[in-house]
Amino acid sequence: MRGPVLARAREGARIVGFSALFAFLALVANVLVMGIFVMTVGSLHDGAPPFSPADVDGLDEELVLEGGAYRLPDAVVEDLRDRGQWVMLIDDEGEVVWEIDLPADVPTSYTMADVASFTRWYLNDYPVVTRVRSDGLLVVGSPRGSAWKYSYSTDMDTVVLSLVLLVALLLANMVVAIMVARAYARRSWAERDHARREWIAAVSHDVRTPLTVAMAEADTLARDEDLGLEQRRRADHVVGKVSEVASLVTDLNVANRLSYAMEPVEAEVVALAPIVRSVAAETINDDSGGTHPVEVELAEDAEDLRVRGDAALFRRMLANLVRNSARHNPDGCTVRISLGRASRRLFRKPRCLLVVEDDGRGLGADMLQTLRRAPSGELPEHGLGLVIVRRIAAACGGTARFSDAEGGGTRCEVELPVA
Repeated sequence: MRGPVLARAREGARIVGFSALFAFLALVANVLVMGIFVMTVGSLHDGAPPFSPADVDGLDEELVLEGGAYRLPDAVVEDLRDRGQWVMLIDDEGEVVWEIDLPADVPTSYTMADVASFTRWYLNDYPVVTRVRSDGLLVVGSPRGSAWKYSYSTDMDTVVLSLVLLVALLLANMVVAIMVARAYARRSWAERDHARREWIAAVSHDVRTPLTVAMAEADTLARDEDLGLEQRRRADHVVGKVSEVASLVTDLNVANRLSYAMEPVEAEVVALAPIVRSVAAETINDDSGGTHPVEVELAEDAEDLRVRGDAALFRRMLANLVRNSARHNPDGCTVRISLGRASRRLFRKPRCLLVVEDDGRGLGADMLQTLRRAPSGELPEHGLGLVIVRRIAAACGGTARFSDAEGGGTRCEVELPVA
């Protein structure tokens, strides 16, 4: 019970770790986006902060000159005082001609340089907003520290570039999310595949010994002359079925070794002609009833053909093809094996062509469709031997194509690059 709990805890910790990493990277990207946004918006307001405590435009309209004195509605004055704001009007001479609640540390006389300075930044650390009137300059100030005023001027090319950067950062966020999710998914898949490979290897190892014992015992019974004909026939049948299970275990081991065509095989220069003759001879020797004769056709230069790969895998590939013909045609069929050079194609290295076909009943449309489908990491419920043929060919840099033979039966063409 402790093992599964610890495994779940580790998985949860990994999820939290990947999530924290993603959140941090996304935060960095979003801070960059926000920075560009603030700078861009600040430039568009031409000196005014992006937020204003008072509606300065409305205040400008409410301030009127009546009877030689400036008047502002009481409601507006009350609203200003509620906000802790003050207001003044500077005439063309730089003198303050009207004010409301002007702080004591704010001057009442200004030069052009003073005006240019506080309209852009601050007035004695008071954030201010200004409006130009026909009779002077209206200034509305807020309490110190109540607003952040930052502005700058830039050209339109920079603005356009900022928008481009904004889009680029958005895409960067998407790429970061995809990369983090893909990295986590690949790690999870790798752990799952590793566990499956270990399980297959362990089961194959544990099954191999009892299979060997069962096959030896059944073979002994089949050869015991003291048994009746029917008992020996049943023993032969047991030997055949146990042999099929042993072959399946071997195929699982091969699939496990290839690791779904992602791990390289132990490459060496291999001659295919001796393998073809050896597999054909073994098949003929095992075919005691003569129901599955094998015909071999080697091209004149077949003895010189060499490929790079693993001899044991090539033998398994050819044996699977021949055995498949016999298994799917219990009433008998002729198996033909040919080896020669493939037709040359432009811009492609020379290849050899290994063909195995029979005149039996064929694989059927469903199986052919399965074999023509793009390879995946999942093992099929049926036809494992033929799928392994395809994977062995791919692991050695070649291809395996399955089709219906002319006049019925199954045809497999394996092309491998010549060493």
